[in-house]
Amino acid sequence: MSGARSKLALFLCGCYVVALGAHTGEESVAEHHEAEYYVAAVYEHPSILSPNPLALISRQEALELMNQNLDIYEQQVMTAAQKGVQIIVFPEDGIHGFNFTRTSIYPFLDFMPSPQVVGWNPCLEPRRFNDTEMTKLRHREADQVAQSPQND
Repeated sequence: MSGARSKLALFLCGCYVVALGAHTGEESVAEHHEAEYYVAAVYEHPSILSPNPLALISRQEALELMNQNLDIYEQQVMTAAQKGVQIIVFPEDGIHGFNFTRTSIYPFLDFMPSPQVVGWNPCLEPRRFNDTEMTKLRHREADQVAQSPQND
């Protein structure tokens, strides 16, 4: 195993151990060393995916699938925050799935203008560009979560 992979495996194992402590209600190491550690969690669920990732679906269908997974993530983030979790890790393909072709992934993508060409903040100008629904929606929700009293 390469050095980077072994470090990643060690980090994920540490996250798992810390999450177990938060889940069982046991006092975690982070409570003893607040300035030195974060309480972390790793979460995975059976994602709600396109029945056939090789088939092209509409943008609306892709958004519905991704939003269902993001709704589950949002619930889990709130649950984890109530248990003192400060950082949570989700699977890389957990929102949209995998095994797509170059064509079939297209409806799942948000397109970002180049920051060297266009200055754009999706929170301030949510309707400026098409096919950025996920970026606009989730930036707004992330701001609301970050500004909630439990995160002060």
